[in-house]
Amino acid sequence: MRSSQANAINILIAEDNDISRELMASVLKTQGFGIIPARDGDEAIALVEERVPDLAFVDLNMEPKGGFALVQHLVAYDYDFPVVIVTAEESSDILMRAQKLGVTRVLQKPVEP
Repeated sequence: MRSSQANAINILIAEDNDISRELMASVLKTQGFGIIPARDGDEAIALVEERVPDLAFVDLNMEPKGGFALVQHLVAYDYDFPVVIVTAEESSDILMRAQKLGVTRVLQKPVEP
């Protein structure tokens, strides 16, 4: 039997900044979403293999595996859930690359709740 947390919409937050990740998580938790926190792309991949989220917020610049590498992995393994890239960078190259990978949206930091 699934717990009430398992019935919630689960959101992967892949963000290497602990404060940013926790802030996003706390805002989303108050809205009833389940949170799957990851510190980088490698941890996010391992977590997605255990439990596929309904949505992912992915920081672009993480080490050792960043946002685009994570999205490339998700595409290569046919994961099918919306991905939102979150970045402080402003570049049309980022938007074009995100579009080619099927990213749902690109948000500029700081992200307002």
